[in-house]
Amino acid sequence: MPEPGVYSDSFFAMGTRCDVLLADVDEESGEQVLQLVKNKMIQIESQLSRFIPQSPISRLNRAGKGEWLYTSQTVWEVLTICYDFFQVSNGVFDITLAPLINLWKANHGGGQIPGDEIERAKAICGFDKVVFDFEKQRLRFLSDGVGFDLGGIGKGFAIDTIKKVLLNQKIERAIINLGDSSVLALGQHPNGEDWPIGIRNAYSKNEYIHVFQVNNETVTTSGTVYNTEKNKKGVRLHIINPLSGKPIESPCSVSVKSDSATFGEFLATTWVILPEYDKKILSEKCRKVETLEINYKSESDFETKLTIL
Repeated sequence: MPEPGVYSDSFFAMGTRCDVLLADVDEESGEQVLQLVKNKMIQIESQLSRFIPQSPISRLNRAGKGEWLYTSQTVWEVLTICYDFFQVSNGVFDITLAPLINLWKANHGGGQIPGDEIERAKAICGFDKVVFDFEKQRLRFLSDGVGFDLGGIGKGFAIDTIKKVLLNQKIERAIINLGDSSVLALGQHPNGEDWPIGIRNAYSKNEYIHVFQVNNETVTTSGTVYNTEKNKKGVRLHIINPLSGKPIESPCSVSVKSDSATFGEFLATTWVILPEYDKKILSEKCRKVETLEINYKSESDFETKLTIL
């Protein structure tokens, strides 16, 4: 009978690399679990990606106003979670920003987008343009052009779902790393200590700014410094402030250690946008959470703030 050991492999999903490390398994079992993880990740992506034309989220985004719309159970679950996050954050975490995101991505000329164009896009953003019928699990739009973008939470939701897959397979120690932005550390390291999950300097990949000690928790990271997509003016297009309708330009990142990667994605993205006073209000609703804020003054100079909630 094969001796259990450490099995590791990787695959591409959700636009990035997914690294899988499973402890206390033999190679055959490791390959079987890896395939389950891979299949589940592909399934979630096929549901949540607006870049897959036939995905349920894409079909919703093509719908006009008025008619009641039904969708998959997975998409419904994510949408209702995001609706709750929208309310808790007073509209700062908003997955209905697809019109604004599309506007800024199309601005490859690099010039300033006229304010009236931004206002027109903002006018069809916000959950006030969406009506939920929770009893019948359906929704409808109050305006044409409303669109969902789940890029700010999809990976976190996938990580939380994969955790359930691993536990169902009796896996007690594992690392699932989805592009360094969403990481699950299940159980403890084989040496008996908590897993060390490092946060790299965005401009010096061999330098770790902080190391979280993680046990049955997740670490998620969001920010402006990890996205390479810019318009010709050099404005990064990763996080849009729904209040201004403009991308966050300051080079920064927020990492969150928490029980849920879905919640961690929400908090990390929201923390990038919120001013300090509003962070204090929202932090009162958080438990067993650590946040690491990094503000880059230059590629070699940065400030950090570690908060334990």
